[in-house]
Amino acid sequence: MDLRPPPPAVPSRSRRRLPPLLPFLACAAAGFGAGMLNGLLGAAGGILLVLLLPHLPSPFPRSPSPTLWEREPHPRDVLTTSLCVMLPVSAVSGCFYWLGGVRPNPSLLVSLILPSFLGGLLGAALLGKIPDRTLRRIFAILVAVSGVRMLM
Repeated sequence: MDLRPPPPAVPSRSRRRLPPLLPFLACAAAGFGAGMLNGLLGAAGGILLVLLLPHLPSPFPRSPSPTLWEREPHPRDVLTTSLCVMLPVSAVSGCFYWLGGVRPNPSLLVSLILPSFLGGLLGAALLGKIPDRTLRRIFAILVAVSGVRMLM
């Protein structure tokens, strides 16, 4: 008869705590990758963040949740976080493009900025009204069509 105590229960993968520096490094690596892609390609950094954010560990040691989210994140939360990160990164990338001699087409800027702003307002207003599944499908279709067009 084995009288040894049973081995301690191994925490489930979703509840396991990482050493304090690793969650910060994981988030920093995601941010670095997103910034690099945005600077290199002008866009894909936000897509990377949307894919990674639901799975990143929390960089805050006292967080009640081992991930950034206490529950499965709503796409609205992920998209908003990604946008808030990528907005200043896009501005910095644009400045470096400008300093490197890349100039945008002024007539395109004039014809795109105001409608883009208005579309952004409408999209933000609709975001909370569209079901999660529909948002995921819209995003997936957009990424897939963009990928196919880039390969052609």
